[in-house]
This record gives sequence, structure tokens and C-alpha cells, in this order.
Amino acid sequence: MDWIKIASIASISLQFISFWFAAPEVLGSEWLQKAEAIIRKVIKTIPGFLMLILGGVIGVLTPKALTGFNLKVLIPLILLFIITIIFSKKLQKILDEKISVPLLNKLIINQSFRFSLLKTAALLFTLGFIIQIITIIYS
Repeated sequence: MDWIKIASIASISLQFISFWFAAPEVLGSEWLQKAEAIIRKVIKTIPGFLMLILGGVIGVLTPKALTGFNLKVLIPLILLFIITIIFSKKLQKILDEKISVPLLNKLIINQSFRFSLLKTAALLFTLGFIIQIITIIYS
């Protein structure tokens, strides 16, 4: 029965991802132009979310790390957390210049790119739906 749980999670994940592929075409280039500053701001907050998640994982693993097994996991997480803190501003700048600005420009200007994303979203959603049907039949 483990494969049913994995297939269900995979299908729901595919359908969730398909939404984000379809959103630019559904919302249109005008909305993307209006929301460009907000989208860039959200993309720049990724290092903060990464620090929050890593901090939570480190907080959970620290009491359990005394066993020695989790120490192998805890030390790289702490190093990654420290690196994220040190390079947070640089990471925000890289995310803005290398990812959000070119991606938003391409989404706003290129209608065929948005349509290709919509087709990909339809494929992912259909695949997720088929996997869900299969898990329902075999469960």
C-alpha cells in the first residue's frame, strides 16, 4: 500500500505544479506587467524562507543529534544555514537579476512561451489526474 500513498502525493504535486505553469497565460501579460514588482519581491524572499525552513529543521534535529546518527545531517544543515545567512543579500540580487527579471520579461513579451507553458500545464494536470484514477482503482 506504500505505492498508493506515493502515487497520490505525486499526482497531487503534478496538479499543483500545473497550476503555476498555467497561471501566466490565464492571467495575461497585462496582469503580469502590473504585478511585476510584487512577483520580483516574492522571488527575492526565497533566501528568507530557506533560512526559516533550515532553522526549523535544525531546531528539531538538535535535541536528537546527540545520538550521533543525526549529527551527520545536522552539521551540513548548520553550514548551509550559515552560508545562507552570509550570502543572503547576494543571493537575493542573483535571484532578481538572473531569474525573476528575465523570466518576467519573457512571460510578458512572448505569448507563444506562455501558451507553451499552458500546454505543459494541461499535460501535467492530465497526468496527475490519470495517476489519481489509477490509485483509486487499485486501492
